[in-house]
Amino acid sequence: MKRFIYITLCVVASIIGVNASAQMRSSYFMQGSYFRNELNPALAPTRGYVAIPFMGGIGLEMNNNFLSVNNFFYKNGNEVVTALHESISADKFLRRLPNTGKFALNLNTNILGVGFHTKNSFWNFGVNMRSNNEFALSKDIFKVLKSLGNGYYDLNNTSFSSTSYTELYVGNSRKIIDLGFGTLSAGAKVKFLVGLLNASTEFDKMYVNVASDQVTGHLQGSIRANGLLFDSANVVAGDKFSDDVMCDDISAIFNNFKNFGAAIDLGAEMTLLDERLRVSAAIVDLGFIKWARTSHIEAETYADFYYKGVNLDTGDVNSDGGSDIYMKDVKNGGYATRLNCALNLGGEYNVLEDRIGFGLLSHTEFGHTAAISELTASVNFRPVDWFSATLSHTLFHRNRLGVFGFALNLHPTGFNFFIGADYLPLKMVKYENASIPYNMKSLNMYMGIGFNLGKAKYNK
Repeated sequence: MKRFIYITLCVVASIIGVNASAQMRSSYFMQGSYFRNELNPALAPTRGYVAIPFMGGIGLEMNNNFLSVNNFFYKNGNEVVTALHESISADKFLRRLPNTGKFALNLNTNILGVGFHTKNSFWNFGVNMRSNNEFALSKDIFKVLKSLGNGYYDLNNTSFSSTSYTELYVGNSRKIIDLGFGTLSAGAKVKFLVGLLNASTEFDKMYVNVASDQVTGHLQGSIRANGLLFDSANVVAGDKFSDDVMCDDISAIFNNFKNFGAAIDLGAEMTLLDERLRVSAAIVDLGFIKWARTSHIEAETYADFYYKGVNLDTGDVNSDGGSDIYMKDVKNGGYATRLNCALNLGGEYNVLEDRIGFGLLSHTEFGHTAAISELTASVNFRPVDWFSATLSHTLFHRNRLGVFGFALNLHPTGFNFFIGADYLPLKMVKYENASIPYNMKSLNMYMGIGFNLGKAKYNK
């Protein structure tokens, strides 16, 4: 069990240590922000920039289909209680939950970023650290927590996958044609990828059996991991997992920089009606990573436990369990994984000489276990050339009215500061003197600081 915990901690540490494809929806129509280029490479900021290392862009994005305050907290008279309270029936709690709860966590840190305008186009290049993580939980997990009644609880739908990597990119956007009634611009960004970690689990059997005299559980499945921390040279098929498969010094970790890949972003924007109407489309993170055999390990895992209660006289817990992890021989060498690509479709109509714009953005992210789509409506304010603000609301993805997003961007000569968040609820509930956000199942936060370069180049 200690070895299983050790490998799990290595996975968690890699997730925390590197930050994934968090993309700030509310920045899409902000002309002064260089973050909009991450959603569509054809959308160039009004100025060139130099991002402050590790502070130029920090983003966190969480999406799920079950975690929200209104699923786990209920009004009971004049007080708020949790779903585990005796006044809340199991049926009332469980019918709100999907059969499989899915949770995605994406993180992004900009290490280096530079962009500049030339006579006919905009160029940018930089380095990002990214991580994509997906979890799936069986609904029966919540049945166990709520009822603990006698019965068999099937947890087979539970799974986990994680991919962390570094990307080095170069991008270009330019106006390619004047159509007479409007203009067409296009952009592309090419990315070279270095894989840091890829891990996933697959369970053939996973259950808990609750009886009147004891609780038993069983887990049987497989683990696949690849990355800088692993060394397959010491893997012996059939042997139990040992620390020998983990890299024990810095030189061994550096020798594992063999996981490479590539990706591309493609985008376009068309302006119409004397540039009052702008429509755009992009597909981003279309690519893969090839993971090498030398840092690839696979294992089969078995775990059993039982619990018979507590001796009230001595306080001893009557329980026991055990687990085994057996290594598997990796005969097929390396393998490839695709990135979580996304499709963005946008449209904005501007009034008052471009000072106010009404935008609509469709965002669909194609994960490994599901595709998540949402539609964001926004009002974009540009009262002066060096300041812009956005107020938005995401209509789909089960976010109700009252969940809004905002973004602020200051971009005068020499300085660029951006901060924003999507899916912020206005409604709060009180639970034990704490305020908890209501009707929120997602969170997307982004901030960045940089220095502007050159004179502003506006669309009009």
